[in-house]
Amino acid sequence: MKVYDVIVVGSGPAGSIAAYTLARDNFQVALIEKKRHPRPKPCGGGLQEKARRLLPFDISGVVERVVYGMVFQLGLRDRFTRRTTRPIVYNLGREPFDSLLVRKASEGGAVVIEGEGLVSLEYTEGCVSLLTENNRYLAKVVIGADGAASVVRRAINPRGISQEAIGLICELEKGRGVLQYAPTSIPEDLFIVDWGTVPAGYAWIFPKEKIWTAGAMAPRSLSKHLIGYLKAFLEKEGLKLDMERIKAHPIPTRTPGEPISSRWGVLVGDAAGLTDPFTGEGLYYAIASGQRAAYWVKEHLQNGADLRLYEEDIDKGLMEEIVVAGKLRGFFNTFSRYVHGLYRRNDRLWMAFCEVMRGDRTLEGLRRVRTRPPGPILRYLERFTSWYESRQINGFKPPWL
Repeated sequence: MKVYDVIVVGSGPAGSIAAYTLARDNFQVALIEKKRHPRPKPCGGGLQEKARRLLPFDISGVVERVVYGMVFQLGLRDRFTRRTTRPIVYNLGREPFDSLLVRKASEGGAVVIEGEGLVSLEYTEGCVSLLTENNRYLAKVVIGADGAASVVRRAINPRGISQEAIGLICELEKGRGVLQYAPTSIPEDLFIVDWGTVPAGYAWIFPKEKIWTAGAMAPRSLSKHLIGYLKAFLEKEGLKLDMERIKAHPIPTRTPGEPISSRWGVLVGDAAGLTDPFTGEGLYYAIASGQRAAYWVKEHLQNGADLRLYEEDIDKGLMEEIVVAGKLRGFFNTFSRYVHGLYRRNDRLWMAFCEVMRGDRTLEGLRRVRTRPPGPILRYLERFTSWYESRQINGFKPPWL
C-alpha cells in the first residue's frame, strides 16, 4: 500500500497552501477533502493585503472588490468614514478562492482526493493510518487543516480549544427579494463595521460584485443575541435579514500552551485555533500557518527535525499577534467610545491600522502608536480590561430590544 510523505486533511487555504508548498518541493502529498469543490464556506471573504502578499501566485481572477477604507460605527450609530490610497482588503468569494488554491496544489503535484471525510487516524510504527468514509491511506506525516471541528485535532489535542466565538454569515443579493432597498449610498470600495454594541463582538458588511456579505460575531456565551444584533445592524442600512440564508460557524482561538503538534503531525488554521480573537479573521493565519507547517514538515522529512519545532515557531510568531489582539479587544471593550474617537480624529492611528492590514506593522506596533505606559501600569491596565470585558459579557442586555 502506498505511503505518502504527507497527507493534508482539509483543503481550505491552510491545507491547500501546505500541500502546494510541499508538492512543489517534490514530496509525495495527498490532499483529502470531505466535500467537492466548489463547496460553500461560511466566511466574509475579506482577504487582508498582508495575506495576499504571502501567496506565491496571482489571485486577481477571484477578487470581486478592492477595499480602500472603512465606515466605522459605534453602537449602531455615530459613524464616520476613513479612507486610504492603497488597498487594505480584497473581497472575494470563498468558493472560487478555495477552488483556485486546490487547483494550484494539484498543478504543483499534490494528489487531490475529494468526497472523503476523515473518520479516524492511528499512529503505529512510524506511520499514520487514516481511515476515511471510503478508503484507508498511509502517511509519514499528517497536517490537520480540517477546520474548527477537526478530527486530526482530537488526536493531537483531545481536550480541544478553550476559547470559541460564534459567527453568523448572510449573503444579500443586490436588487432582489432579500433587500428592502439597496444601500446605493455605500461606496463599493469600503466596508462597514459596527462595534461597541455587543461586548467582544462586532458586525460588518462587505461589498462584492453581485452581493453584500454581512455578518456578526460574539463570544459563544452571547451567541443567542447574534441574530437580533445582525437584524438590527442591517435594518440601519435599509437591509432585511433573510433567516433562511443565515449560516453559523464556530471561531476557535488557541490559548498559549494548547498543543498543535505531535511526533507525527501538526495542526494549521482553524484546526489549530489560529484566529484573531478581536476580529475573528482567520485567512491570514491559515495561509501563514500552512506555509510554516510545510517548512517544518520538510525539515522533519529531510533532516529529522522534531515537528514540535513548528509549535515553537507559531508560539514565537503568530501566537504573539493573537495574544496582543486579545488584549486590544479588552482595551477597546473597556474604552470603546474613546477608541472610536481616536480612529475618527487621529490620522496616525488610522494609518498604523492600515499598515497592520497590509503587513507593514505588527499589532504590537499598533499598540505602541499611543504613548505606552510603564510595565506595572500596563499589566494593571490589562488585568482591569480583562475583568471589565468579562463583566460586560456577563451583564449584557441587548440595546435593540
